[in-house]
Amino acid sequence: MKIASSSLQMASSHASLQQHEIRERLTMWVGQRPGQQNTTPPAGRDEVRLSDAGKAAVEAEASGDITSDEATDSDPRLSLIRSLIEMLTGRSIEIFDATDLQATPAQVPATGESTARQAAEGGPVGWGMEYDRHESYTEIEQTSFSASGQVRTADGREIAFDLQLSMARAYHEESDISLRLGDAARKTDPLVLNFSGTAAQLTDQRFAFDLNADGRTEQINFVAPGSGFLVFDRNRDGKVNDGRELFGPSTNDGFQELAALDDDRNGWIDENDAAYEQLQVWTRDREGKDRLQSLADASVGAIALARIATPFDIKNNDNQLLGQIRNSGIFLQENGTAGTIQQIDLTA
Repeated sequence: MKIASSSLQMASSHASLQQHEIRERLTMWVGQRPGQQNTTPPAGRDEVRLSDAGKAAVEAEASGDITSDEATDSDPRLSLIRSLIEMLTGRSIEIFDATDLQATPAQVPATGESTARQAAEGGPVGWGMEYDRHESYTEIEQTSFSASGQVRTADGREIAFDLQLSMARAYHEESDISLRLGDAARKTDPLVLNFSGTAAQLTDQRFAFDLNADGRTEQINFVAPGSGFLVFDRNRDGKVNDGRELFGPSTNDGFQELAALDDDRNGWIDENDAAYEQLQVWTRDREGKDRLQSLADASVGAIALARIATPFDIKNNDNQLLGQIRNSGIFLQENGTAGTIQQIDLTA
């Protein structure tokens, strides 16, 4: 081919995004946990909250000598956290890398005998700490290229062309760290189906239920009308016996438990899966009586196993924490309407 003449136009566009997000929350107290007192908490939201007794203890600690190692000296925030924990527990605290939190249970240091005995008996130890950290990193890049024109060859042939090319990539990772010490309330995360088109809500009224399947009942909040807990009636007795028949309390990841029932690995729990007929929706009527419906009776055709982090605190009118939404996904009703399924940490 010999080019005699040509007309050529080119264009391109490029866009990229890098986003790194870190969210941390630390709550520490001596005595009664903040948010469980009868007084209305302040409207502001601090990253670190201490009771009056804790503040007084911090002031007393500040007047004494505090010995810090090289690691905490380089980070005043870590130094503060270390001092607060040592003040609360009366024990020396060692700062370690966050990756050490993945150690096996055999590697976790034992607590003092008195604290362990009180915890085993279910009694309070007089202090508590809650620490949550969420980190996410996202990269998105997209480039498009286009070329068009005409070419005349030496032998008189004319060639017209229009070429489009696009390139795209995306990367996302996220991690969560949660630490509870002392009297910190444990949160357990069942899955909730929302039929009313709104996010899950919790009632102020608590009821006794063995959420952790440890033989002892906890006082937890039930979902408000329009939502229901997803239940796997394992023994087919028509009742929700304990947290083992919910999704999440046993493993702290309800979506992962649900994924284990996906027989055909299509990313959905549907009629192709044997467990579909055993899954039910647990609600309560106005009189507080339990009601169990099969997915078919509740018009739930399929539940997607995909989920995404949607952290949100559920609080009552007095700003007391009732639970925390962690993740959200979708389900499809038989008429094609989409609803939401959410993983909720209940404060027990």
